[in-house]
Amino acid sequence: MLDKNIWILIATAILCVMLFGNRKVWLWAVLKEQLAVFKNAKKKRFSPWDCICFFIFPAILSWVLVYRLDVVISKTLAELLTTVFSIVFTVLFGFAAILVSKIDSPNKIEKQVTQETFVSIVSATLLSLIAAVLSIILTSLNFKTALEVISIGIFSFALIIIMLLLLITKRIFFLYIDYKN
Repeated sequence: MLDKNIWILIATAILCVMLFGNRKVWLWAVLKEQLAVFKNAKKKRFSPWDCICFFIFPAILSWVLVYRLDVVISKTLAELLTTVFSIVFTVLFGFAAILVSKIDSPNKIEKQVTQETFVSIVSATLLSLIAAVLSIILTSLNFKTALEVISIGIFSFALIIIMLLLLITKRIFFLYIDYKN
């Protein structure tokens, strides 16, 4: 079993280097832009509350689900989640492509909201892709600790995606109301 653990760590390290070390797919830029979305527009400063709600609470809730409530994602659920995350990815990717054409608004506030919405869509799209991959990986594992850790990751990403979808929905509604008036 120790050999499998070492290979899991090696595979995780390689994946992290691929995702965060290659400038062509540099996810740090997306994370940086997403954090900028959490800047309070009125006070012109970073909102720690937004980061807590979007990152810390999902991680804590996921940990509670797995280690306190014993909710580990089963292989059947992982297969279903793979499909769901793939659909979310596809829809958001298409929506992001459409939204790019709307970024050139002459209205400064509308332009900012559109850009921030685009960033949140891209973030949710990437998280959906990563969650789908984690769901696929989960279907082939039998090691309890790995199942628990990946379940925490999937739950965390799912909760963050839900929060981002709510943020996106609110901002699109704002754009609609602004356009309507």
